Amino acid sequence: MRWGIYLNPQTPGPDDDGRIIDEVLGQTDLAEQLGASHVWLTEHYFTGYNAFSDPMMLAAAITQRNHRLRIGFSVTIAPFAHPIRFVTQCNLLDRLSGGRVTIGVGAGNSPDEYAGWGLDRENRHQRMNELMDVAERAWGAGSDGFDYDGEHFRGSVRGRMIPSPVQRPHPLIAYATATPERLRMVGSKGWALLLGPQTAELLAARLHHYVAGMDDAGLGEEERARAWGNSAVLRQIYVAAPGEDWRETIRPAIETYVRKSALANTGIDELPTDDMERRAERLSEVQLFAGQPEEIAERIRPFAELGVDQVMCWFTFGHMPDEQVRASIRRFAEQVAPRIAEIEPDEGLLERIVERAGTETRTAAQIAQRAGARPGGRG
Repeated sequence: MRWGIYLNPQTPGPDDDGRIIDEVLGQTDLAEQLGASHVWLTEHYFTGYNAFSDPMMLAAAITQRNHRLRIGFSVTIAPFAHPIRFVTQCNLLDRLSGGRVTIGVGAGNSPDEYAGWGLDRENRHQRMNELMDVAERAWGAGSDGFDYDGEHFRGSVRGRMIPSPVQRPHPLIAYATATPERLRMVGSKGWALLLGPQTAELLAARLHHYVAGMDDAGLGEEERARAWGNSAVLRQIYVAAPGEDWRETIRPAIETYVRKSALANTGIDELPTDDMERRAERLSEVQLFAGQPEEIAERIRPFAELGVDQVMCWFTFGHMPDEQVRASIRRFAEQVAPRIAEIEPDEGLLERIVERAGTETRTAAQIAQRAGARPGGRG
């Protein structure tokens, strides 16, 4: 199993934005030096949940300073984009990187972000679907152009999309999704799958539908390997030093993150103490892997055994000091990465989990619950 660095740094205020952006670029340099395979960027606005907001712009900078890492989005919020600009930017990034881009898309969910963009959050999935339909047509149109006339986007392209991408027919697409129908669609197209902070049982259920889509489409080994090689599961990571009481040393970061996450995802400005404690506990149960190297490797093990190729490591969160983040990255690369690299996939594990849940189960959540797990939370 490989590892990548995931960038979603929170920011205290305008005087800190530039410093934090510089720090995460430096942390990305360090991760590349220490053997990471990918860098992953996300997209958030307005609340301080993310210091750089625009992943396309930051990715362009990364293409010019990191020459080995594959650059992925987990995710770019598709409803905020226009399909023609989206395709143009993706193609240009693919050129700047020499074909190292994975375009992860999702619908987003933040009420504040949709209000800021002046868009209706309730039709976000329809808008995303239409954008991706137009984007796929743009990538396949050639020099003759094409017309598009949908509910949200209308236009006539005369000529071709410039520049052309390195990867053909387009940069690799990845999806963050949960519904069985969408999971099967992603698998059938040979796209990568981005998995959030859920239990191993829930991830297994989603992978079941994803693989079924690949099977239904009759994808070959090369297409499957490309998709699996760019699929990943997200976890916040803190690798403690020997003897360190991490619950105390990163408590401020956990509490800051919980507050910022509540504001960004639900619009809640203040959390009561009991709610803060409940959210922090839930974070440590599912989303945050913190502790000694061997403990973290064992918590990652179920994902590797399920065949997930990569863990997206969210090292910097909650205003954690740069030196503390860098120390955690080093300990992960030196003491966790070698352990998880040796874990072999269990070829029958996915089928056993689904079979234990019952063959009549239709949804991922039902499979997970019948297998003995409760669904996990958001990132």
